Amino acid sequence: MTTPESTDLHILNSSMHTPAWVRVNTQVDQGIAEVVSLLSQIDQLETVESCEGYPDAPAFVYFRYGDWKNLCWFLFESLGPEIHKHARARASVEVFNGSDPLGKISFANDAIPAVVSVLKWFVQARERAA
Repeated sequence: MTTPESTDLHILNSSMHTPAWVRVNTQVDQGIAEVVSLLSQIDQLETVESCEGYPDAPAFVYFRYGDWKNLCWFLFESLGPEIHKHARARASVEVFNGSDPLGKISFANDAIPAVVSVLKWFVQARERAA
């Protein structure tokens, strides 16, 4: 049971800790697992939600990538144009109830192999440039 005192202590302790980026294992839809895995290789990108889609509904991945300026740059100037050109994916920024902005990439579920191909190229290009 959480008491007000223990909650205050947790907040105090967590404000003294420095966050670090780690790869986290979690369950995702099998059809989109490689997309999520590749996105997770991009420094400071945090996937939040994903779905492999259905024949009548697109696949998608929601993620965070820094502040809104970094997110917009990533979606509309970096990855977004490439993924749209080669996989007809759509990129957008969404905000829910005043939360931090989330990036969203959505695409037909039969385009998942093309999305994977673009993401492999993108991740490898970033690694070579580093």
